[in-house]
Amino acid sequence: MRFKVIDGGARSGEQAAPSDRHVRQEAERRIRASGYPAWHARSLATGAAIPRSVAYLKLQIEFVAQTLGRLDPIPADYRRDDYWPSADP
Repeated sequence: MRFKVIDGGARSGEQAAPSDRHVRQEAERRIRASGYPAWHARSLATGAAIPRSVAYLKLQIEFVAQTLGRLDPIPADYRRDDYWPSADP
């Protein structure tokens, strides 16, 4: 039996340029990591307010995602923490 290496759409060593979709996925990952979905579900279930710090962090992450998504070209290192807000004071 012989095996053959099949190259897909990307050539080895090359990555496709990041798109707005990639930036949005990174933003969603960061929002999930912040714990926002749990606070949102709690808010819907109990009527309790989402803490301002968590809501503000989500707002900041969404702003960065929109801003990075509008750049042409989008930086290849768009995942770096330098671009994104953190929950640390």
